[in-house]
Amino acid sequence: MILTGREAIYLELAHFYERLISLGLMKEGEALPSVREVALNNRINPNTVERAFKQMVADGFVVAIPKKGFFVANLGDVAARLKEVRDAVQSLRDKGYGEDEVLRAVQEVYKDHD
Repeated sequence: MILTGREAIYLELAHFYERLISLGLMKEGEALPSVREVALNNRINPNTVERAFKQMVADGFVVAIPKKGFFVANLGDVAARLKEVRDAVQSLRDKGYGEDEVLRAVQEVYKDHD
């Protein structure tokens, strides 16, 4: 894995594993590498890895089992939600909206929601 520095390290890490899961390269019930292993292999703080894994739990991609680790969740609901979002974005793209416009609108919606 190559960390680009374009976003917080924990988010890059979470997005990396979420992509693997979304692409089916990691299957339901499969264990993620240990926090320590990921930290050592990527030369990052274990707390950063823990934060990334907890973010993936919050996003519904993995489940945490105490004393066992983190495992790929049942993605039926997550996959359906991601497809819905992708379809909406594709529709906007088909209508001629640019990436910057869509991203700006999403940021505004979530800023207004907080």
